[in-house]
Amino acid sequence: MIEILEGAEAWSRLSGPQTDVPGPKNNLADTVREILGQVRAQGDAALRSLAEKFGDASQGPIAVVQTEIDAAGDSLSPEARGVLERAAGNIRVFAEAVRDALKPVRLERDGFTVGLDYRPVSSAGCYVPGGRHPLPSSALMTAVTARAAGVASVHLVCPRPTPEVLYCAKLAGVDSVFRAGGAQAIAALAFGTESVPAVDVVAGPGNAYVTEAKRQLQGRVGIDLLAGPSEVAIIADGKADPSRVALDLLAQWEHDPKAIAWLLTDDRGLAEKTARELDARSSDADLPAFLQDTLKTSALLVFESLEACAEAANRIAPEHLHLAVENAGGWKDKVENYGALFLGQDATVPFGDYMSGPNHTLPTGRTARYSGGLTVLSFLRPQSWLEVGGGRARLASDTAAFAEMEGLLAHAKAARARG
Repeated sequence: MIEILEGAEAWSRLSGPQTDVPGPKNNLADTVREILGQVRAQGDAALRSLAEKFGDASQGPIAVVQTEIDAAGDSLSPEARGVLERAAGNIRVFAEAVRDALKPVRLERDGFTVGLDYRPVSSAGCYVPGGRHPLPSSALMTAVTARAAGVASVHLVCPRPTPEVLYCAKLAGVDSVFRAGGAQAIAALAFGTESVPAVDVVAGPGNAYVTEAKRQLQGRVGIDLLAGPSEVAIIADGKADPSRVALDLLAQWEHDPKAIAWLLTDDRGLAEKTARELDARSSDADLPAFLQDTLKTSALLVFESLEACAEAANRIAPEHLHLAVENAGGWKDKVENYGALFLGQDATVPFGDYMSGPNHTLPTGRTARYSGGLTVLSFLRPQSWLEVGGGRARLASDTAAFAEMEGLLAHAKAARARG
């Protein structure tokens, strides 16, 4: 049964790291470094041999032919296609709304004009995991967002692309799909191979090898973020439905053996009822066997007030924060650190995982304290500009004086030459 901690014990549980913060482990980092070097040197041959080595080998060439992508929807039911199409539409509308909110800046000053424009990168690579479950949702979240940002060339990699993944690639309008996974797929997107083009930005969630590859290649390519195992923190009051709370906790735990979920409440009775619900439901045959292990890594924490729960959530800085309380909107300004916020008992996190529109690629491991999730901004570059006209004497003299303070005399002379 899951642990219930109260008062000082609950606060003590938050004193150390709350999650498995993404970070290189020596053996993992070395293995990934070898994989990157192999792909850089051997290209497609390395992709094939590494796929065989790690059990990712699939039928067909590395590049998925366009006719296979075009026909992917034929094997899906009309209901399945409809769900994927509606999800793509919601993600696209939201991404475009974010893009349209980014207005160029133009500011007239004394003798000069400055501005800021947003320009998309030329190419992007979208990683879609192919582990225990196919993730067509990740195909939509990454590729649709890249297209909405205006990226001209979008490519998708997946070790074993299912018809659902290929249909999502078609809905997103990607240029190409490649059968490649793990660190080797990230390397292919960074360096390029005979089949896979090198890109400017790599986006999408993955396992520890994918995350470490993105870490090591950051700088050669842009990345969205370094995401670890899934997390949720649920703040619930005494009026929350313990059955729903238990389901929401289980929904995050089933992502990954290292996933973590917290219940933060001011009501001991709710914690006890939720624990009983979890105990009853965790033996469900449809849930993964590793749930018994993930239950041990999390806890139901009982605090003295909802204000204390909000403070605890800010310390955790979870990937997902769910406010399952009355007047949830009134608590929105009391929480600060999260990847995505879900307001009210009906706003379950799975709505955000699939259908509502905002991206599900989010910061984990307390990185929500300083970073956000995948948006069109992940594919846009803010570019400033300067235009100088008449009346620039003050700009020239002030620049020269500043440069002289730093001892950069050529800078000063270049400025004075414009005065």
